[in-house]
Amino acid sequence: MMKIEYSEPFLKDLKKLKKKTTNYFTIKELCFEELTQYESLSHINNLKKIRGYKTYYRIRVGDYRVGLKDEGDVIVLMRVMHRKDIYRAFPNPQSKK
Repeated sequence: MMKIEYSEPFLKDLKKLKKKTTNYFTIKELCFEELTQYESLSHINNLKKIRGYKTYYRIRVGDYRVGLKDEGDVIVLMRVMHRKDIYRAFPNPQSKK
């Protein structure tokens, strides 16, 4: 099983979603229950690597995206935002490659 960590911005984004969207429960279940059951990133549905970055990925959940970083044996969930907003905030442009 993969070890999952949650960044502060991710938790804030998730809290904001609670008020706005019906996808909140789907995203919450994915991040807190399903991801912990997977053996590796390759088992995750709707996962795509972020072009130009070696360790950054996103998971599609309807119109929302969960941004994550692979740090070897730990997966860090960084952000969760609407698809029109996430690429402005994630990944951080200073963390290129």
